Amino acid sequence: MKKIAILISCLLVLLVGACANTSEKAKTTTIHISAAASLKDTMDDVKPLFEKAYPSIKLSFDFGGSGQIRERVESGAPIDGVLLASKKDADTLSNQKLAENTKEFAGNDLVLIEPKNVEQKEGLSLEQLLDNADKIAIGDPESVPAGAYAKQTLENLNLYNTEKAKLVLATDVRQVLSYVEAGNADAGFVYQTDAILSKKVQVKAKIDAKLHDPIAYYSAQVTDSEKKEPTTTFLDFMNKSEAQKILEKYGFKAAD
Repeated sequence: MKKIAILISCLLVLLVGACANTSEKAKTTTIHISAAASLKDTMDDVKPLFEKAYPSIKLSFDFGGSGQIRERVESGAPIDGVLLASKKDADTLSNQKLAENTKEFAGNDLVLIEPKNVEQKEGLSLEQLLDNADKIAIGDPESVPAGAYAKQTLENLNLYNTEKAKLVLATDVRQVLSYVEAGNADAGFVYQTDAILSKKVQVKAKIDAKLHDPIAYYSAQVTDSEKKEPTTTFLDFMNKSEAQKILEKYGFKAAD
């Protein structure tokens, strides 16, 4: 009888443990975040760090141009939160009451890149570098913030009409990078953080910040999300020291 009692006790312990594990899994919530393409590598590092700190919340990402993300939110796509590289797109969603609790969490710089194996004279100005290029890749200014900043730069230098015929438009900043890496464009405008990830390109010019709008990244809660509490937990995490250290590692600047 004593052995039977011990056996029953063991089985009960195992059963309770199994129920506890099932309950733990049942409490796990997955939130979907749409993020600017330039944040892809950063999010690869942030995801396991966040999920370790908050085991009941799992992260699912998609990446693209900030304008494309805004349009997806406007069309009612199942998105809980956004990480945008554009104040304009963040403000547009906020003004339409489609997003709330907008917060700046990082900054960046715009640079002109060329393929690594291309030799240029040293000390060439941005104007000379662009003049030497037959094809210049930029993100589509209508949907890609880096492309909009590039267009503003060209306009402020009175070069846009001159160089317009050379422009090769890309769907996001990472596609610009791939065009230049493959030699399908002689030069391209990307963020500093994209340029330092590639061994196939070289930075030829850092763009003066006065030539374009400030480059800043914004987080926002999608208003219609049914997972606001866990989403807020993640979006707040992007301003905490752990996430900020990862952003800094990839070349992002601290939020102003």
